Amino acid sequence: MTVTLGQPLAPDAELFGTLAQGIWERARWSNGGPLVAELERGLEEAAGWRHVVATASGTSALTTALLALGLPRGGEVITSPLTFRATPLAIEAAGLTPVFVSSDPHTLTLDPSAVEQAIHARTVAILPVHLFGVATDTALDVLAEAHGLPVVYDAAHAYGFADIVGRGTATAYSLHATKLLHTGEGGFVATDDGQLDQRLRHAVNFGIDRDHDLHAGINGKMSELAAAVGLATFPRLSAEVAARESLRLAYATAAESSSRVRVHAPERRRALVMDVVRCDPQEQASIIRELAEHDVIARGFPALCGEGERYADRPVVGSTARDTDELSRSAIALPFHGRVQQRHIDSISEVFSS
Repeated sequence: MTVTLGQPLAPDAELFGTLAQGIWERARWSNGGPLVAELERGLEEAAGWRHVVATASGTSALTTALLALGLPRGGEVITSPLTFRATPLAIEAAGLTPVFVSSDPHTLTLDPSAVEQAIHARTVAILPVHLFGVATDTALDVLAEAHGLPVVYDAAHAYGFADIVGRGTATAYSLHATKLLHTGEGGFVATDDGQLDQRLRHAVNFGIDRDHDLHAGINGKMSELAAAVGLATFPRLSAEVAARESLRLAYATAAESSSRVRVHAPERRRALVMDVVRCDPQEQASIIRELAEHDVIARGFPALCGEGERYADRPVVGSTARDTDELSRSAIALPFHGRVQQRHIDSISEVFSS
């Protein structure tokens, strides 16, 4: 049987049923219901932030954070081309312009020296990505403070990672079904700034504040049913975390004895949302193909600056599109969830050592 790259963690069916029945009885399905509030409190405690605002998706979390900052339309936001397209699309949805900057070849996260090179009068924010669960360089926070720029982190790959808590102006997380903790579809913005928390709550609700004044905003609210999925998934999280920790060790052991792949940033702690190995870019396609022949679905992540027409011609400050594409082809994401079995690990080890 083929093992997929991701496998959503099933919520506790009995608890979900109880929560769903409560929604039915209250007849309140959205607009800041009690389950969303309960999930936000749970996320504040579990993720370690003072304030959490639940959203309809990770993409809307990013857009909400940018809108809440009140940045001037058309301003430039420095970000990475090594990310899912949701990152620059969220920037554009907030009326801003993404500027791609080169990545550190070892961690694949934003290179602070290239970021500094890209900062100029039109720069209004920095949006780094904790790619593949590796925390970005803390030098970015120092750099942003020196230039008076807000930092919004994309933590779609980094839920539950203590190393990133408290950094920046705000951090946007994804709660998509493919993530460690999920609500089916969803996300949240986290911050330690109480005033920003209030602006986030306005921005996620059409920009309406208590006085019904209009500010920039979207309809990015999480539904009660999505919150019920998240609350019913929480109890199953500890077992899934243990399974992923064991799986990461198994993959590292296989990579360490291989001449084809290597552990990604082995000296760095990584979140348990994804697991990747690094390889020669020329070998990525063949390794992925061989894994598929063993019923293991793995994948690469093309650089945005070379993907499709929208970003194909965008320059990369501090590098070139070709170099960035080479970096993107040096990573392979492996199946990373509790349903990966020993025979799958054995098959992966076999391909790595062939």
